[in-house]
Amino acid sequence: MFKKGLWVFCCLLAAQIAVADQTPKDAAARKRMCEQTVCQHNLHVVLKQKDVGTYDHTFDVFPGTVQPFGIFVVAGQTIYVEADESGDELANLRAVPSISHPEKTLVINLKQTPDGGMVLTTHNPFKRGLKFKMGMMPLEKSQLFKTSSCPVLGGKLTFEQWPYPLLQVVLGQAKFIGADAPGLCD
Repeated sequence: MFKKGLWVFCCLLAAQIAVADQTPKDAAARKRMCEQTVCQHNLHVVLKQKDVGTYDHTFDVFPGTVQPFGIFVVAGQTIYVEADESGDELANLRAVPSISHPEKTLVINLKQTPDGGMVLTTHNPFKRGLKFKMGMMPLEKSQLFKTSSCPVLGGKLTFEQWPYPLLQVVLGQAKFIGADAPGLCD
C-alpha cells in the first residue's frame, strides 16, 4: 500500500520520464531506466492536437505499463493486466500480452475520439467493484494531474472521458469497494 505523498511523487517522476523531451537520450540512461522497470520499445503515439495538427512521435524507450505505484496506459494502447485479490486491494499486477485468465485480467484502453477528446475504458473481471486513484497527462503538459475516477463494478466496463488529447493515464491504488459503497465519481 502506498502513502498519498509517495503516490504523488512517483506519478510526477514517472510523468516526467515519459515526456518526449525528457526521455533519457543516451543509451546508458535508458539502460538504467530499463533495469528498474520493464520498458516498452518503439512506442508510437499519434494524436490529433487541438487546432495545431497532429502529434506523431515514436518513443525509442518508454516506461512499462505496470509500475509499483500503478498502471500506465498511453494513448492508443489496449493493455492487459493480470492481478490477484489481496484483501481489499489488487496485488501482483503484471502486464500480459493477451487474456489467458479472464477471471483476473483487467483490460484497459485509452483512445482518441473523432473530436479530439479521449476515452478510457476499463473492464473489471473481478466480482467486486474497484476504485482507482487516477492521474492524467494532457498532451501539451509535462506533468501528471489528478483526475476524478468512477468505480468499475464487478464484471463490468466503465468509461472515463476528457475533452482534450491525453498522452497517458495512470490508474493507482486499486481498492475493492463493497456493494453498498456509493457509486460516486471523485
